[in-house]
Amino acid sequence: MNNTKNLLLIVVGLALNIFIANSSLANVRIAVMDFENRSGYGGWKIGAGAADVLTTELVKGTKLNVFERDRLNTIISEQNLGNSGRVDPATAAAIGKITGVQYVVTGAVTEYGDSKQGASGKGVSIGRKGYSASVDIRIVDVETSQVIFAESGSGTESSLSLSVKGIGGGEKFDDKKASKAMREAIKKVAKKIKQAKLSAKKVSAAPANIVIADVTDGVVTLNQGKNAGISSGDQLTVKRKAKEIKDPSTGKVLRVVYKTVGKIKITDVDTGYALATIVDNSGGIKTGDSAE
Repeated sequence: MNNTKNLLLIVVGLALNIFIANSSLANVRIAVMDFENRSGYGGWKIGAGAADVLTTELVKGTKLNVFERDRLNTIISEQNLGNSGRVDPATAAAIGKITGVQYVVTGAVTEYGDSKQGASGKGVSIGRKGYSASVDIRIVDVETSQVIFAESGSGTESSLSLSVKGIGGGEKFDDKKASKAMREAIKKVAKKIKQAKLSAKKVSAAPANIVIADVTDGVVTLNQGKNAGISSGDQLTVKRKAKEIKDPSTGKVLRVVYKTVGKIKITDVDTGYALATIVDNSGGIKTGDSAE
């Protein structure tokens, strides 16, 4: 009887631990940024494609709460934070706070391409075309801006070709096979991310967008005050949206370019607004400009 009771307690305990683990993992919010492409093959689309595959694998294979990629890219464009090329931990943390996630995954495609091997004799040649892909990923803790997890994964795919007296054997680069090697590499890192000890925790909110609400007789009124961490004596740079750069084929905004139009100095701060004087007005500061 005691043995049965003990066994029951063990089973219940295991089930409870699994439930707690899955529940806590479901509360972990994570975002995946475009990978940097260091492979020398293709362009930024290789990195974006790798990030899309990793997002899919995390959604399918884990209980993680993964931030939607289209929304992430839109926010990155609006905030002019950039999502192509290398992203340092500080930038990743800033993006994380804006989106409300606890962890941000950055990565790099370090290998992506094909290679050839073969032998020939008496007019017959046999060749093997190999495809390989490797990725490195890092997970940044949004609250500390520290890299808390780093892993890598590799994948391969190959095919045989036969040529008789120069006929046949001319396989061109096969994007599908290369992509299959990439997916294999990413599946490996996704599995490692699942095993990482990520815990749900509260993340401090990102600073609110500071916008100039009014400019009258040299006095600038801002739409934020103490609630946004503004203090008397602070000097802020004033910027204005110059243009949006869009993908010609889709019309999607890739990034927003801002230009500096001046500087202001905070003189008085209330809870929900602040007053400032103009230090530099080279670009003609006006209502609607942003300050940082």
